Amino acid sequence: MPLPDWTVLNAGLDAGLDWLAHGLWNPSWWVIVLYALVTTHLTIASVTIYLHRHQAHRALDLHAAPLHFFRFWLWLTTGMVTREWVAIHRKHHARCETPDDPHSPQVYGINKVMWQGTELYRAESKNQQTLAKFSQGCPDDWLERHLYSRHSWQGIALMLIINVALFGAIGLTVWAV
Repeated sequence: MPLPDWTVLNAGLDAGLDWLAHGLWNPSWWVIVLYALVTTHLTIASVTIYLHRHQAHRALDLHAAPLHFFRFWLWLTTGMVTREWVAIHRKHHARCETPDDPHSPQVYGINKVMWQGTELYRAESKNQQTLAKFSQGCPDDWLERHLYSRHSWQGIALMLIINVALFGAIGLTVWAV
Protein backbone atom coordinates (compact mmCIF):
# COMPACT_ATOMS: atom_id res chain seq x y z
CA MET A 1 0.00 0.00 0.00
CA PRO A 2 1.53 3.33 -1.03
CA LEU A 3 1.86 6.14 1.49
CA PRO A 4 -0.49 9.11 1.08
CA ASP A 5 0.77 12.23 -0.65
CA TRP A 6 1.16 14.77 2.15
CA THR A 7 2.22 17.66 -0.08
CA VAL A 8 -1.32 19.06 -0.33
CA LEU A 9 -1.75 18.92 3.45
CA ASN A 10 1.68 20.45 3.99
CA ALA A 11 0.94 23.24 1.49
CA GLY A 12 -2.34 24.02 3.28
CA LEU A 13 -0.61 23.99 6.65
CA ASP A 14 2.15 26.26 5.35
CA ALA A 15 -0.42 28.68 3.90
CA GLY A 16 -2.35 28.72 7.18
CA LEU A 17 0.77 29.37 9.23
CA ASP A 18 1.88 32.07 6.80
CA TRP A 19 -1.53 33.75 7.11
CA LEU A 20 -1.36 33.56 10.93
CA ALA A 21 2.10 35.11 10.84
CA HIS A 22 1.47 37.81 8.23
CA GLY A 23 -2.25 38.08 7.43
CA LEU A 24 -3.57 38.81 3.96
CA TRP A 25 -1.90 42.22 3.81
CA ASN A 26 1.57 41.29 5.15
CA PRO A 27 2.45 44.86 6.20
CA SER A 28 5.61 45.95 7.98
CA TRP A 29 5.44 46.59 11.73
CA TRP A 30 5.23 50.37 11.33
CA VAL A 31 2.18 50.06 9.05
CA ILE A 32 0.44 47.97 11.72
CA VAL A 33 1.27 50.59 14.37
CA LEU A 34 0.10 53.39 12.07
CA TYR A 35 -3.16 51.52 11.35
CA ALA A 36 -3.76 51.04 15.09
CA LEU A 37 -3.07 54.73 15.77
CA VAL A 38 -5.34 55.93 12.95
CA THR A 39 -8.23 53.64 13.90
CA THR A 40 -7.88 54.60 17.57
CA HIS A 41 -7.85 58.28 16.64
CA LEU A 42 -10.96 57.83 14.48
CA THR A 43 -12.74 56.16 17.39
CA ILE A 44 -11.81 58.93 19.84
CA ALA A 45 -12.83 61.59 17.31
CA SER A 46 -16.13 59.78 16.71
CA VAL A 47 -16.92 59.72 20.42
CA THR A 48 -15.90 63.36 20.85
CA ILE A 49 -17.53 64.83 17.76
CA TYR A 50 -20.57 62.62 17.29
CA LEU A 51 -21.59 61.22 20.68
CA HIS A 52 -20.43 64.06 22.90
CA ARG A 53 -20.70 67.29 20.91
CA HIS A 54 -23.43 66.43 18.40
CA GLN A 55 -25.71 63.99 20.25
CA ALA A 56 -25.30 64.65 23.98
CA HIS A 57 -24.90 68.44 23.98
CA ARG A 58 -26.38 69.41 20.59
CA ALA A 59 -23.47 71.85 20.25
CA LEU A 60 -22.66 70.81 16.70
CA ASP A 61 -24.79 70.15 13.62
CA LEU A 62 -23.47 67.57 11.18
CA HIS A 63 -24.37 66.59 7.62
CA ALA A 64 -25.92 63.14 7.12
CA ALA A 65 -22.72 61.69 5.58
CA PRO A 66 -20.45 62.15 8.63
CA LEU A 67 -23.35 61.17 10.91
CA HIS A 68 -23.66 57.80 9.22
CA PHE A 69 -19.88 57.34 9.14
CA PHE A 70 -19.59 58.03 12.89
CA ARG A 71 -22.49 55.74 13.74
CA PHE A 72 -21.05 52.91 11.62
CA TRP A 73 -17.51 53.42 12.94
CA LEU A 74 -18.64 53.39 16.57
CA TRP A 75 -20.66 50.23 15.90
CA LEU A 76 -17.53 48.60 14.44
CA THR A 77 -15.11 49.71 17.13
CA THR A 78 -16.96 50.16 20.43
CA GLY A 79 -20.35 48.48 20.46
CA MET A 80 -21.74 51.53 22.24
CA VAL A 81 -25.41 52.21 21.65
CA THR A 82 -25.90 55.91 20.91
CA ARG A 83 -29.12 56.22 22.90
CA GLU A 84 -27.53 54.65 25.99
CA TRP A 85 -24.29 56.63 25.84
CA VAL A 86 -26.11 59.93 25.35
CA ALA A 87 -28.63 59.27 28.13
CA ILE A 88 -25.91 58.29 30.60
CA HIS A 89 -23.79 61.32 29.71
CA ARG A 90 -26.73 63.71 30.02
CA LYS A 91 -27.65 62.18 33.37
CA HIS A 92 -24.03 62.63 34.46
CA HIS A 93 -24.34 66.38 33.79
CA ALA A 94 -27.80 66.63 35.34
CA ARG A 95 -26.77 64.79 38.54
CA CYS A 96 -23.07 65.69 38.61
CA GLU A 97 -21.13 64.49 41.67
CA THR A 98 -24.25 63.19 43.44
CA PRO A 99 -25.14 59.59 44.27
CA ASP A 100 -27.31 59.61 41.10
CA ASP A 101 -24.32 60.46 38.86
CA PRO A 102 -23.69 57.27 36.83
CA HIS A 103 -19.90 57.72 36.83
CA SER A 104 -18.89 60.20 39.50
CA PRO A 105 -15.29 59.92 40.77
CA GLN A 106 -16.46 61.45 44.06
CA VAL A 107 -19.09 58.75 44.53
CA TYR A 108 -17.29 55.71 43.05
CA GLY A 109 -13.66 56.77 43.41
CA ILE A 110 -11.28 57.71 40.62
CA ASN A 111 -9.87 54.18 40.26
CA LYS A 112 -13.31 52.66 39.72
CA VAL A 113 -14.26 55.30 37.14
CA MET A 114 -10.91 55.07 35.30
CA TRP A 115 -10.47 51.28 35.28
CA GLN A 116 -14.04 49.99 35.50
CA GLY A 117 -15.94 52.78 33.76
CA THR A 118 -17.39 50.41 31.19
CA GLU A 119 -18.96 48.35 33.97
CA LEU A 120 -20.55 51.51 35.40
CA TYR A 121 -21.81 52.37 31.91
CA ARG A 122 -23.26 48.88 31.38
CA ALA A 123 -25.02 48.93 34.74
CA GLU A 124 -26.62 52.32 34.07
CA SER A 125 -27.57 51.34 30.51
CA LYS A 126 -30.02 48.84 32.01
CA ASN A 127 -31.85 51.65 33.85
CA GLN A 128 -34.91 52.25 31.67
CA GLN A 129 -35.80 55.43 33.56
CA THR A 130 -32.46 56.97 32.61
CA LEU A 131 -32.92 56.01 28.97
CA ALA A 132 -36.49 57.33 28.82
CA LYS A 133 -35.69 60.64 30.51
CA PHE A 134 -32.34 61.55 28.95
CA SER A 135 -32.23 60.07 25.43
CA GLN A 136 -34.50 62.48 23.56
CA GLY A 137 -33.36 63.36 20.06
CA CYS A 138 -31.20 60.28 19.51
CA PRO A 139 -31.39 58.41 16.20
CA ASP A 140 -34.39 56.10 15.96
CA ASP A 141 -34.25 55.03 12.33
CA TRP A 142 -34.25 51.54 10.80
CA LEU A 143 -30.45 51.18 11.04
CA GLU A 144 -30.43 52.12 14.71
CA ARG A 145 -33.32 49.82 15.65
CA HIS A 146 -32.37 46.81 13.53
CA LEU A 147 -28.57 46.88 13.45
CA TYR A 148 -26.66 49.31 15.67
CA SER A 149 -28.73 48.90 18.85
CA ARG A 150 -30.02 45.38 18.39
CA HIS A 151 -26.69 43.84 17.35
CA SER A 152 -24.16 46.13 19.02
CA TRP A 153 -21.62 43.35 19.66
CA GLN A 154 -21.61 42.17 16.05
CA GLY A 155 -19.81 45.28 14.83
CA ILE A 156 -16.97 44.56 17.23
CA ALA A 157 -16.89 40.94 16.06
CA LEU A 158 -16.73 42.08 12.43
CA MET A 159 -13.82 44.39 13.26
CA LEU A 160 -12.03 41.47 14.93
CA ILE A 161 -12.48 39.38 11.78
CA ILE A 162 -11.22 42.25 9.60
CA ASN A 163 -8.13 42.84 11.76
CA VAL A 164 -7.22 39.15 12.00
CA ALA A 165 -7.76 38.70 8.25
CA LEU A 166 -5.56 41.70 7.44
CA PHE A 167 -2.78 41.15 9.98
CA GLY A 168 -2.96 37.51 11.09
CA ALA A 169 -2.54 36.73 14.77
CA ILE A 170 -1.21 40.21 15.57
CA GLY A 171 -4.64 41.46 14.46
CA LEU A 172 -5.93 40.31 17.86
CA THR A 173 -3.67 42.86 19.51
CA VAL A 174 -4.61 45.57 17.01
CA TRP A 175 -8.29 44.83 17.68
CA ALA A 176 -7.81 44.94 21.45
CA VAL A 177 -6.32 48.44 21.26
